[in-house]
Amino acid sequence: MRKLTKITALVFALCFCAAAMTACSESDTDKAVNETSKSASADDINEEDLDAALDKLEKDTAEELEKEKQESAESAAAAVESEAEPVVEEIKYEATEEIKNAALNSGYIQIGDTVFRTGGYMTVGEFVEKYQDKFDMSEIHLDEYMADGVEAFYTSSLEDPRIKIEVHILKPKDSNDERVKIPDAVVSTIMMKFFDGKQYCLTDGIGGDYFAYLEDVIFFPMDIKPMDYDDIKAFADSQGLKKSEHSFADVNEYVESDDCISFKLPGEENLLGETPKMTIKFKFDPKTLKGTDLRFFHI
Repeated sequence: MRKLTKITALVFALCFCAAAMTACSESDTDKAVNETSKSASADDINEEDLDAALDKLEKDTAEELEKEKQESAESAAAAVESEAEPVVEEIKYEATEEIKNAALNSGYIQIGDTVFRTGGYMTVGEFVEKYQDKFDMSEIHLDEYMADGVEAFYTSSLEDPRIKIEVHILKPKDSNDERVKIPDAVVSTIMMKFFDGKQYCLTDGIGGDYFAYLEDVIFFPMDIKPMDYDDIKAFADSQGLKKSEHSFADVNEYVESDDCISFKLPGEENLLGETPKMTIKFKFDPKTLKGTDLRFFHI
């Protein structure tokens, strides 16, 4: 009985395989079935060969089922991961016409696709009104008063969560002894603070030694970029700047050190009644004279 059961199973399997071979002609299929039936007779089949054939069939079937099970599990896992962590396409930025046409001493700076003006030319109320559709203003409480003469807050881009900037505010001129409401405070400095989860301690400006990483995110007036030593000198000459005879630069002068050329330009009078000096600092490798960094700040 065991032998006949095995024979029946083998004949069924082989006939099934033969039926699936649709590429064969009808005569070939008939011939294969006839030969299979003949070779599968109880008298001609060796029991050891039969056991081996059935074992192989069972093993192949189990492997195929396991493979399908694994592929199904991987597909389900990938679907869950895709739903839980949607892929966000990286936003690319280019310099706007506004920043390209901005004067070097204007105080304008572009972060992402938004152009700001640093240096004290806008109140907090004006800042919120102008940028509330593009930046999160939840940290700015317009119904409150300044507790100190200088305060700061952070704001993140609503369109690109990688961008987070720091904004410093001051009390207006001659109001140190008065209580100043937040909307009336003056925005003195705007700088990149975080990008893509990384923090930038830009204590002396909005450039920093990370400019190579941020060069497609931060843009300066005239869309200037880091330059090699000779190009920096040529650019300074084109702006009518003269080399300082001292270790510091006065307005409309530039000063050169071992790895840096910087110059100061007088800005326009701001809301504080001051004329900030815009400083642009080009840095280069003293061994190769290749440009490495560009900083922009005001004093």
